[in-house]
Amino acid sequence: MRIRHVMTKDPSCCVPDDTAVKAASIMRQEKAGIVPVIDNEQSRRVVGVVTDRDLCMNVIAESRDPNSVAVNQCMTTSVVTCSPNDSIDRAMQLMKENQIRRIPVTDESGALQGIVAIGDLVSRATPKVTQTHETLKCVSTPTDEASKPRAQSRKAA
Repeated sequence: MRIRHVMTKDPSCCVPDDTAVKAASIMRQEKAGIVPVIDNEQSRRVVGVVTDRDLCMNVIAESRDPNSVAVNQCMTTSVVTCSPNDSIDRAMQLMKENQIRRIPVTDESGALQGIVAIGDLVSRATPKVTQTHETLKCVSTPTDEASKPRAQSRKAA
C-alpha cells in the first residue's frame, strides 16, 4: 500500500505571512494539529509546517500577540516530507527517525499533495501491530530535546 491510498488529499494550508491566529483557526476548522506552510498558492511548494506545539511554545508561552506574529516567525522550517508513491513502511520509518506524527506529502517539485498522519496509517492501512506499536512508542516518548525537524529549524533561526 502506498501513501496516496491513505493520505488526506489537498489539506488546508497557509503562507508564511499569514498570522498565527489564521494558522490556529485552520487547525480548529480542520480538527488538525498541523498546517503545512506553502510559498504561494501557485506553486504550493512546502516551506514549513506550523503545529499546535509551535504556536504554544513560540507564541503563547512567549506572551507574543498571535494577531501580529507571522507564521514564518513560529513555524518549523526543516520539513520531513514523503511522496505519494512512498510505502507505508517508509512513512512509519520517517516518523520513528524524526519523532513526528504527521508528514506533508509532496510531488517531485515539492508541491503539497496531501498529509499523512500516524492515525491515517493505523486506520486506513494494515501495518503490522509490532510496527505500529514501535512507531507510536518512538514518536510519543518524552525527551528533553525537540523533534529533529524542530531542533534543526531552531538552529537555523
